[in-house]
Amino acid sequence: MLAVLWTGLRNRLPGVLRLVQRGEQFQAWSLSLAALYSRRFGARAIVWLGVLASAYALYLYAMHAIAPDAPKASHDVVLKTRWSGPAPGQDIVIVDIDERSLAALAGRHGRWPWPRDVLADGLQKLEGLGVRAVLFGLMMSDPDKFNPDADAAMDAAAQMSPFAAFPLIRLDAQNDARSQLAVARLPGAVAGPGARPEATLAAVLPLFAGMQERLGVANQAPDEDGIVRKYRLRWDFHGYQLPSQVLKTLEVGSAQLAPLPEQMALNWRNKKGRYTRLSFSDLLDGPIPEALQAQLKGSYVVLGVSAPGLGPTRPTAVAAIEDDNEILATALDDALRGSYLRVLPAWGALAINLLTIWGLVWVSLRPALGEAFNRVFVLLQSGLGGITLLSASYTNYLIDLSDSMSFGLSVFALIKLIQSMDDRWSRARPGFRRLRRPGEGGQVLVLAYTGERLPGESARELQGALEGIVGHANVVRIDDLFGGESFVRSACARFRCVLVHATEPQRPAIEALLAQAAWQAVERTAFELDIDWDPEQPAFAREMAPRVLDCAARLLQPEPAAPVAA
Repeated sequence: MLAVLWTGLRNRLPGVLRLVQRGEQFQAWSLSLAALYSRRFGARAIVWLGVLASAYALYLYAMHAIAPDAPKASHDVVLKTRWSGPAPGQDIVIVDIDERSLAALAGRHGRWPWPRDVLADGLQKLEGLGVRAVLFGLMMSDPDKFNPDADAAMDAAAQMSPFAAFPLIRLDAQNDARSQLAVARLPGAVAGPGARPEATLAAVLPLFAGMQERLGVANQAPDEDGIVRKYRLRWDFHGYQLPSQVLKTLEVGSAQLAPLPEQMALNWRNKKGRYTRLSFSDLLDGPIPEALQAQLKGSYVVLGVSAPGLGPTRPTAVAAIEDDNEILATALDDALRGSYLRVLPAWGALAINLLTIWGLVWVSLRPALGEAFNRVFVLLQSGLGGITLLSASYTNYLIDLSDSMSFGLSVFALIKLIQSMDDRWSRARPGFRRLRRPGEGGQVLVLAYTGERLPGESARELQGALEGIVGHANVVRIDDLFGGESFVRSACARFRCVLVHATEPQRPAIEALLAQAAWQAVERTAFELDIDWDPEQPAFAREMAPRVLDCAARLLQPEPAAPVAA
């Protein structure tokens, strides 16, 4: 069996090796093609890169216009990593039916759900403590057949608690036609221009009449990925507007509010602590510390359930799991103080993206700024990142410039790739000129100069002019001949030269070019080439090396000192 396998493998091995060789050849030709076109198009390639990046920025802008509420994951990263954030309001307290409350009250009231007079007692306790308003986060839609007296107590407490706002739960809109609940009859419904008096709404209302006078929509509005990033303050149902439970709580608390949007991006309190919490059992039985009693007076209270398995939890922009009480407290705080996040408008993001793209393109096309290109990029990225974190940390504005940073990084990387390929072709780096056939014999000009005599911009112009005469494949730039850490490096590193493979008819045009004032500092040496012009071959390098070094020795020879007069 092994012999058969070995024979089959040996028979197939030549085919596998040929396939590998073809892959290597394809890679070499691809690199050569990329290097040639990077050199040939140069600045035009970078400009086209800017055009394509701008087109993609416009595409993102258009997509935002089509889906303005689409979630943006970068916002979550910024909010999680920001340095600071708003502090939780001291006038907002969560009264929490937590696991501790269930354990403490189980002996008297049994397992959850408790008789409703227990919650009625809680409302009366809060009224006695002088709270300003209560967001009552528990839905009671069905009667308690075993405790009708407790239901009656709850109804009475609700009627005597004008400071409390109660929940209305919106059901799937597909069920609206089957409902008999007219939107126009709901307390607090405000008719808009397109209101239809006959429209009905599928919703769950509290059982008790005392609750139905102060209703607010309790639904959350998570993004498409299920994460809560925003809170809707006003809901539009068939042309009628209904307040959210948060907005209704602020209304019954007579809060003085600045104009608020229909939906606000929540400014999470994730850097300076969490909202004050009071277990429901402590509210009923005490003791309540005096400092907390003072805090409760005039405060807005969120009364809800957070006990595991009972209270709803949702992912938010800054936490994998958060209970509804904290989300509602954040929404109350933001609406009360106007601290909700203002995000950068789409047109502003587009403008910054375009400025980033074309700023990098402009710098890369300025030869005088070529050495500063990397520093400009680092400063640009640092500035964009700093603005993002500073705005999110110390203001109510989230100027998220992560898209601009991504554009900057992509454009920078592609420009560097184009420049790198250009340099590899220009310097005839081995493996990057396999695309061209070797040139037969002819004459080679060694045009030598120093960096002081011919600055970088002039040298690039000379190279481009020579390529225009003899072609890109017949010019090689040498500006990195000397390296390392030798003590003579600084003296030798000034040497530059260009090798030009020219035919006799091309010589007059080259001589006319070199006669111009800009190139008079260039020293030239001509010799006949005994082998093919092929920078990919080691023999060509051995032929060129001594001639280039000879030019370097003559060019770098120090000027003789002037004789000293007797």
